[in-house]
Amino acid sequence: MPPVITGKLYGSSFTAKVIQERYTKFGMNNYRPEDLFSIYIAGDGSKTCSSPLSDFSIRLTVPKKTGTFSGNDTYILVNDPGDPSGQNGSLFSSEQTIITISSITGDKVIGQVNVKWPEQNIDFKGHFDAYYCK
Repeated sequence: MPPVITGKLYGSSFTAKVIQERYTKFGMNNYRPEDLFSIYIAGDGSKTCSSPLSDFSIRLTVPKKTGTFSGNDTYILVNDPGDPSGQNGSLFSSEQTIITISSITGDKVIGQVNVKWPEQNIDFKGHFDAYYCK
């Protein structure tokens, strides 16, 4: 099965075209930034490691280890596709935000995501291969 994430962001259809792991200075709860993967997902195939982070529709933040994580071990950032400025969006975590990291290699992290937030009409899932940006 090819890596792909599809679903709805604020009710708009979404299909991932670019999935990257990029180091950010974002820490959460008991995790330091270096202990986390920040996986950025874009529906625009032209996005690269030098594109601004705000150009990406979704950020998945998850511990840098294999396993299945939800609740306080995950943070999901979703930009509102109806706001081109990238200023509007949601940062959330819940028991309905499930991220599985199945493999960590020298050049990528492989896993699955299944996120539901009915109140914001956010619902996406799928497999990912996120290559590290150097």
